Amino acid sequence: MPSKMSLFNKELMLQMGRSTGWISVIYLLGLLFVLPIRILLILYSDSDNFLYYQSRNNLFQYDYEIQVFLIAIAPVILAVFLFRFLHVKQAADLMHSLPLKRERIFHHYALTGMVLLILPVAIVTGIVYIMHFTYDLGSLFTIHDLLYWSGTIIVITLLLYIASVFVGILTGISVVQAVLAYVFLFFPIGITVLLSYNLKILLYGFPGDFFLNRQLEKLSPITFTAVLESRAFQWKDAVLYIVLTIVLYGLSLFFYKKRNLELASEAIAFPKLRSVFKYGTAFCFMLLGGSYFNDVSFKNLGWTLFGYGIGAAIGYFAAEMVLRKTWRVFTRIKGLVVYLAVIAFLVVGVQALGFYENRIPEQSDIKNVLLTDNPNFYLSHDGFYGDVFDPKPMKETENIAAVLKMHKQILANKKINEQEKNKSDREFFIMYELKNGKKVIRQYRVMTRLYEDLYKPIYESKEYKMTSKEIFMVDEKKVSYLQIRANGPVNKFVTLSKPEDVRQALSLLREDVLAESYNDSIYYSGLGSTIELNLGNEQSVMFEFKPTYRKFESWLKEKEVLDQAKVTAEDISHVLVAKGDFSSIEDSGKFSTDIESAIEHSGNTLKITDKGQIEQVLEKAGTNPRSEYAAIVYFNDGHFNEVTYFDEEHVPEFIKNHFK
Repeated sequence: MPSKMSLFNKELMLQMGRSTGWISVIYLLGLLFVLPIRILLILYSDSDNFLYYQSRNNLFQYDYEIQVFLIAIAPVILAVFLFRFLHVKQAADLMHSLPLKRERIFHHYALTGMVLLILPVAIVTGIVYIMHFTYDLGSLFTIHDLLYWSGTIIVITLLLYIASVFVGILTGISVVQAVLAYVFLFFPIGITVLLSYNLKILLYGFPGDFFLNRQLEKLSPITFTAVLESRAFQWKDAVLYIVLTIVLYGLSLFFYKKRNLELASEAIAFPKLRSVFKYGTAFCFMLLGGSYFNDVSFKNLGWTLFGYGIGAAIGYFAAEMVLRKTWRVFTRIKGLVVYLAVIAFLVVGVQALGFYENRIPEQSDIKNVLLTDNPNFYLSHDGFYGDVFDPKPMKETENIAAVLKMHKQILANKKINEQEKNKSDREFFIMYELKNGKKVIRQYRVMTRLYEDLYKPIYESKEYKMTSKEIFMVDEKKVSYLQIRANGPVNKFVTLSKPEDVRQALSLLREDVLAESYNDSIYYSGLGSTIELNLGNEQSVMFEFKPTYRKFESWLKEKEVLDQAKVTAEDISHVLVAKGDFSSIEDSGKFSTDIESAIEHSGNTLKITDKGQIEQVLEKAGTNPRSEYAAIVYFNDGHFNEVTYFDEEHVPEFIKNHFK
C-alpha cells in the first residue's frame, strides 16, 4: 500500500510547542491581566473607578502601556526563538536532514508561530465574551468593541511576526535578527524623518515640516500600535497589513528555499545583501549625524558637513564590524571613500543644477495656490486636524500672480534669507496645484519685513482671508457658545450662547476681519482678549479680539458687556512709558522683568494715572519691540505687569508731546 504523509508533522509541531510554547503562555498571562482581571477589578472597585472606565472609548485604553509592550515584544521574540535553528549549524543540518521539503519545514514553523500568537487572543476574547453576558458589561463595552480589539491585535501581531521571520531568514545570528527586526519595522518612519529633515537642510524650500506631519505613525505597525488608544484601526489599514503579511510570507519562503545552510552564524546570510546592509547603514548614520550636528550647531554649515562625514564613517565601520565579527576593520577605508565621493557628487550636482530649488510653475499651468504660515496641518477629508481648520487654496488670478511674484523674490533673496536665518520670524508654505493634477510644494523661513510689500496685497484680499481665517470656516449652527475672556490677571469674561447672539457676533467679527489691514494685524497681534468658539466634542476655535474690531466692539457696548470682555482702565493702577528702542534686550532672550527694569531706569519716563489716558494706552498699544516707545502696564493686583510698545503712527498724542 502507498504510504501516507500528513500535511503537518505531529512530532515536529510538538517539539516547536515545547521549545517556544512558553512565549505564548506568557503572552496569554499578560492579556489575561490587562482585560479579564482588569474588568473584575473594575466591577469590584468603587463607583468612581467604574464611571471612569465607562467613559473609555475602546478596550485598548485598559492598561494600554502593557498592551503595547506585549504586542510589540511577543511576535518578535517568538520569531527569533522559532527560527533559531537556522542560526545554529548543527540544528540547521539536523532539521534539513529530515525527509521533509524545505517548503514544508517553513510552513510548519511559520504557521505554528501564527497559531501561538492567535490562541492567546482567542482565549481571552472567549473569556471576556462570557463575562460580558455574565456580568452585564454593556455599559463598559460592546461585543463589537471586543471583536475590534481582538481582530486588530491579531492583524498587527501577525505582521510583526512575519516581518521578524523575514529578517530571520536573511540573517544568520539570532541577536542580529532581533535587532534588525526592529530596525526593519521602524525603518519606514525613521527614513522618512531623516530624509525630510536632511532634504530641508540641503534643498532650499523643501517642505520638511509638511511631510513630517502626514500621519507618520501609520508608517510602522509599532508606532501605529502606540496610538490605538486614541486612533481607530480602520478597514483599509487592516487590508494593507494583511496584504503586507502575505507578501512578506511569500518573500520569506522564497529566500528560505534559496538560503545556503553553511552560512549559519553569518550576520547577513546572503552575500549579495551585505553591501546593501553596509552602505545602507552608512547612509542612515550619515543622515543622523548631519541632522544632529545641524541642530546643535544652529545650522552651521561646517559642523553639518562634519556630522555627515563622521556619521557615515560610524555607520560604515559599525556595519563592517557586524559583518566581519571583529573590530579590526579600520583599514578597510576604500569603500567609505568611494561612498562619500559619490554622495558629494550627487549633492553638488543637484544643487548646482538647481532644478528643484528654482522650479516655479508658470501661471498658465496653475489651477490654484495655497499660502499659509503654518505648514503643520494635515489635509483631512472633513477639514479638521485636532481643533484647527485646514486653510483652503486661492483661485483668483490676481492672488496667484501675487504669490508667484513673492515666491520669485524669495528665491532671489536666497543668500540673504540664509545669512539672516537666525532673525527669520515667519514661515511661508506654498502649495501650487497644477492643471495636470500635480503639486509643487515649497516652504521658506524668512524675515517678514523683506516681503511686507509683496505679502500685504495678498493678506488684505478678501479671498485670502476667506480661505485662511478660521472665523470664515465655522458653521455657526455648530457653535455651542462664544466666550470672550480678558487677558492678564483679571477674571473677566462674557459668554454668548443664544443662537441669535452667536450668529450676530460671527457676522460682525467676519466684517471686522475683512476690513482689517495688514499693518493692524501685525501691530495689534498678541494683546487682545481671547475669543473662543466652542464647537462641542472637545473642539474649539480661538482667536484675538483686537481693538480694530470696531463693529463687534460697538455691538458688545450696546449689550452693555464690553467692560467684561476686555481689560479696561479700571483694571490698571498706572502705566509707565519710556522713549527708546528696547528690542536688543528681548532679542537677547532675557526675561520680561529685565525689560521692565530697563524701562524703569531709562531716565526720562512718563507715569500715567489718568483713567482716560490709560484707556488710550490700552487702545493703541502694540507688541513690536522695535517701536519708538515702550510702556509697562501695572495691574491693580500688584503682582502682574505687561510690557507693550507704540510706534510713531499709533502712539497717543499726549505721550508724543511729553517726549518732544
